[in-house]
Amino acid sequence: MTNEQRHVLVTGAAEGVGRSIARTLAKDGARVVIADIRSADETIRLIREDGSAADQLHCDVSSEASVREAVAAAAELLGGRIDVLVNNAGMNGHYHLLEGMPLEEWEETLRINLTGTMLVTRETIPHLAAQGATIVNIASNVGKRGLPYRGDYVASKWALIGLTQTMALELAPRGIRVNAVCPGPIEGNRIEDVMQHHADVEGTTVVEMRAKWEAEAPLGRFVTPEEVASVVGFLAGEQSSAMTGQAINVTAGLVMH
Repeated sequence: MTNEQRHVLVTGAAEGVGRSIARTLAKDGARVVIADIRSADETIRLIREDGSAADQLHCDVSSEASVREAVAAAAELLGGRIDVLVNNAGMNGHYHLLEGMPLEEWEETLRINLTGTMLVTRETIPHLAAQGATIVNIASNVGKRGLPYRGDYVASKWALIGLTQTMALELAPRGIRVNAVCPGPIEGNRIEDVMQHHADVEGTTVVEMRAKWEAEAPLGRFVTPEEVASVVGFLAGEQSSAMTGQAINVTAGLVMH
């Protein structure tokens, strides 16, 4: 089955890397449905401008009822068959040392970044095409390393990689593959917000944060949404047919394991 024939559900595609993922898959000929708590009007407009079609649905991944309703509606829009699920919806988390981490903020991050992925996947599995369907979870480079002040976010992404491997083992007998993508800092508004929060808690500036993080990557830069989206497209297609349970780095060399 080629991408041209695929029915795709992408969560969290109103902007940023999710938008690039939705556009990349649509350009490859896939039929795309976007599920997001925010309006994806601009993403839909861009996909149509690219010459493709897409639909959007409201979905709060932290709500079991919202997820159930959105996935059922997506399956209906896609004719009862979903070939590719991209779990991109998530949040940046909060910015505290562990000793000052409020429990409600810790639980909010895990609820959205980890439990949300579980809920969407659980509800999507009955609609996934047997023998050839794929799931791609968007994790993070900090799913493979620690980062001060980001304990909730780091924990959610480490756990997401473990969940990806478990999904891969459980779904392999059905011919369904599951992989994760672990981006480094991605150019865009989101990383600017992250750097500002880090600068605030670390007593530095955004310019200094960027210089520090870019210097940590051997290629000396952040990655682009399009670079991440191209790897998702690869994992969603037949070219990656021998890959499951993998966590692929797209980090400009920041993480190499």
